[in-house]
Amino acid sequence: MFINRELYRLADKYEYVTVEVYGKTHEGRELLALHINKEDKDEIVFLNSLIHAREWVVGCVTMNIIHRILEYDTEDAKLLLNNFHFIIIPVVNPDGYEYTHFKNRMWRKNREPTLEPGCYGVDVNRNFLYGFKPFVVGSGDSENGPCSETYHGTKPLMTKESIGLNLMLFKNRHNMRYYIDYHTFGNYWTNAYGAHGWAPKNEKQLGRYRENVEKSFMDSLGVKWKTGGVFNVIYECHGILVDHVHYYITPIAFTVEVGNSHDEFTAPDSRIDTFVISQWLALVSQLKLLHSDIKSGQYMQDRIKNWRRTSMEKRTVLFKREEKRQSYIQSLYKRTLKLIDNNAG
Repeated sequence: MFINRELYRLADKYEYVTVEVYGKTHEGRELLALHINKEDKDEIVFLNSLIHAREWVVGCVTMNIIHRILEYDTEDAKLLLNNFHFIIIPVVNPDGYEYTHFKNRMWRKNREPTLEPGCYGVDVNRNFLYGFKPFVVGSGDSENGPCSETYHGTKPLMTKESIGLNLMLFKNRHNMRYYIDYHTFGNYWTNAYGAHGWAPKNEKQLGRYRENVEKSFMDSLGVKWKTGGVFNVIYECHGILVDHVHYYITPIAFTVEVGNSHDEFTAPDSRIDTFVISQWLALVSQLKLLHSDIKSGQYMQDRIKNWRRTSMEKRTVLFKREEKRQSYIQSLYKRTLKLIDNNAG
């Protein structure tokens, strides 16, 4: 895969760039994260894309960000390079991404087998812990079943991709300051929650960052983006990554939908340039605000005061408690399967 080769090339070229293999997919492909940390900084900015295989444009976005940080000698690039530790995962779902190149351009999920013969793939962005909604065999819920594009799976964190990404997030959680999950399509800059319409406890803090990005897009493109919670701006969705990251990992977490409804998933090259440049300008604007907040102490003040008023240690306990709850749901699911088998016999 070209993207993986490019990550390794950059790691060979720059001594402060490393590639971490954080897992392997069902088909044996490496799951890769690129670390950029020139000044040995603690403040982590975590970016990822292509959790949905067909959303090629956002792979261009994250790779453009990497190249602009490392290979463009600009004041903005220097500011980011000198003040943050970047962890960037351009391809969360390499099996699905590879499949879109050779079999089905519109494929969304990963490529793991499911309970339904002939139906493959779990929607990795429906397989995280917060708000997870399991598929129940025998429920008649064909809309979310194994053959659907948004199949959640039978339990949270069941895919190689979600397990690996969760471990990456969790081990870096203490220093993570900012997070984006890039998607296509739509001019949306959204935050938690997707599972319900509740506002996050740090809504005021998130509102400052949304206002910042709205101004950035208006100044650079004259385009107004829709911002707010996923549930209110896009639609209800359970087990999504941004909910999981916001609740368990770090307070400033966004899902960004790049592109427009005209192009959908197949934007022409002429517009991809506009998309990637605008996302770079928006990220720079966001991280300038973050840098200012960290220096002034505003960031930690907001984090302590508003982020559910819950310590990181207690969040770890909550995470484990939710895992136990989901384990109980899974045991009920297995019992349901047995009952179906017994009735069939």
